[in-house]
Amino acid sequence: MNGDGPREVFLGGACGHTTWRRDIAIPLLEKAGVSYHDPQMGFGDWQENDQLEEMRRKDECLVQLFVITGDTRGVASVAEVAYLIGAARPVAIVLTDVEAGSTIYDRQIDRIEADDLNRGRIFVRAMAERHAVPIFTDVARGTAHCIELVQSLRGTLSLEMVEEMLSRVDFAELRFNAEPAPGGFHIWLRGLEIDTYTGEPAPQEGRKWFVSVHCTPSDVVRTAFKAVVTWKEHEVREHFKYSGKRVFSPHLNIDEMASKVKEPCRL
Repeated sequence: MNGDGPREVFLGGACGHTTWRRDIAIPLLEKAGVSYHDPQMGFGDWQENDQLEEMRRKDECLVQLFVITGDTRGVASVAEVAYLIGAARPVAIVLTDVEAGSTIYDRQIDRIEADDLNRGRIFVRAMAERHAVPIFTDVARGTAHCIELVQSLRGTLSLEMVEEMLSRVDFAELRFNAEPAPGGFHIWLRGLEIDTYTGEPAPQEGRKWFVSVHCTPSDVVRTAFKAVVTWKEHEVREHFKYSGKRVFSPHLNIDEMASKVKEPCRL
């Protein structure tokens, strides 16, 4: 279940010589019929340019399972988990502390280093508690929670589905962009347009529109249409003038406008 297509779970966290993926998580996922992407490489094989592929895989997956055990000094996963919690992304977390006196890759960890490494774990626990995200200390239980999350999210939109629908939308020379957002995705337009004020071609970017993971592909297209209509309305508002003034300009400061509004006299 670790082929080239989109997968439901990204197996993030401790790599190196760890075996939690093949020994525990992968058998449980396969038994439940849940697809996964395993990013683990041989020790020392990971290169900086592998990061782009990992990011693509993470965006495609419904859930990310992160296992950060006491036998890893890696801090990147700790930072990433904190980000996922703050961004309200579906994540299952297994987290244990580093013990002073333990040995990681043939080097003993002293008390000072253990405390430094565990501060990040303490922060993750605090973030998780604030956002009601459960944390497990057992890989099997964390994987079971991951499977439950996948089953609850199946049939929802993925970034790949959103991008595929937008690739079929055609309007002038405008192009759609999409990115993950808490609970869904943002889509927006970009294009080269004549600047109303300078008369010169300039890159323009529209506002971002939210699409929930629970929307249908048709909802994505309807939102794209609304984005195009708003883009064109923006142009109309910039060109429309009364007494030489752009009275309906979308760039007028709303607070300044409100300060000039006078309530009508009522008897």
